[in-house]
Amino acid sequence: MARVHGLQSPASRQAVSVSGLVACMALFCLIWATAVAPAQARPQNLQQLAAIASKLTETSVSYGAIPSLYRPRYDRVQDADLNMSREDVVFVVMLPDGPRIFPQRFMVWHQVVNELIDDVAYAITYCPITGTLMAYNASMGGLNLIFDLEGRLYDGNSVLIDRNSGSLWLQATGMAFEGPLLGRGMPTIPVYWTTWGAARTVYPDAPVLAQPRGNRPYGRDPYGNYLKKGTYYDNDILVYPVQRIDRRFPRKTPMLCLEYEGLLLAVDIGYVRKKGAVNFFLGPSALLAVHDPRLDVVRIFNRQIWAEPFLFVSQYGRLVDLNTRSVWDPATGKALKGNMQGASMKQYFGGYSMWFAWYSLNPETFVIPGPGEVPANLLSLNPPGRDDPPKDLTAPGPDTAPDTPQAPVQSPPSPLQRQPGTPLP
Repeated sequence: MARVHGLQSPASRQAVSVSGLVACMALFCLIWATAVAPAQARPQNLQQLAAIASKLTETSVSYGAIPSLYRPRYDRVQDADLNMSREDVVFVVMLPDGPRIFPQRFMVWHQVVNELIDDVAYAITYCPITGTLMAYNASMGGLNLIFDLEGRLYDGNSVLIDRNSGSLWLQATGMAFEGPLLGRGMPTIPVYWTTWGAARTVYPDAPVLAQPRGNRPYGRDPYGNYLKKGTYYDNDILVYPVQRIDRRFPRKTPMLCLEYEGLLLAVDIGYVRKKGAVNFFLGPSALLAVHDPRLDVVRIFNRQIWAEPFLFVSQYGRLVDLNTRSVWDPATGKALKGNMQGASMKQYFGGYSMWFAWYSLNPETFVIPGPGEVPANLLSLNPPGRDDPPKDLTAPGPDTAPDTPQAPVQSPPSPLQRQPGTPLP
């Protein structure tokens, strides 16, 4: 449940109840509870986990052909900006000492960055074949793991090998499926897939991965280009086989993927970017997917506030709840203005993956858009019969918070921006 700070009491907030909200929640809880999920695909025991080793796909990449990086050099944002364009894809990783920025143009040639901060190891990993971005705390009981690419794939996803024990790991899950560390898993740390223009604006003091030494053609992506249509990153061609295919989305639709209280969820990033805010239920939990226009990312919050789930809409660059008409910050989940000022929603983090890769490994996943989404007819700021927006939401007032946008935010074009597709033939 989200924590609320800085409020006197529930009676003092003067919340406006939303008609039909309780019935809506009950309806969607019933939908999720009665939905028949496909058979579990993630290994449920050590035997199933170990069986992955017999299902690996051989590739032309041998161990060491794609070298990982260990404690690489970093540039300042000002220096990195000389060789970057605002549309370039970058990954922001929230490490304990602060955010760091990793340009995709370097990561595609190395795929793993091993870091050490305060004697704790971290692994930043990227699989270009599946578009999977994950970062892990790689320290286990004082053992700081160092990872390389092993060369083989599972469902198109990279297999990692640690230098310490020789165990094999799935890049997408951070779990060891072969070797002395079989069954061990690594905790994830927050990552964001965005553009250089957005990252440098939000994190102007963040260290930026410098171009590694060597003669690799870092200006060329061997798999295609996220900024151009018709390359591997947005076509329907799969170079390596996968166990399962689902046709609800184009195969390479970029998804924000996470596990929430035992349930798996994949959120279509382009869909949320278009809608601004998506209210939905995952089991009994009331969640919110919202587009943060400053960093140009999708964030997931728990919208259960006090004893009821709030409903949110995005209008004119502002995130507003229908219960109290308070204005919230989509970057932090905190209320900036209105009766709920000082309240906050808990944020949940995940990783990134193309749809085909996430589904093949997790066919039991729930999706957004999907049956848990709150219908649009329950999401209006206007009284019945009135189409014009409320004046207090379109005109900034004197008490508007400094960081609250005053006009529609024009996000830079994003390589992840694509419309939800029709089922594939």
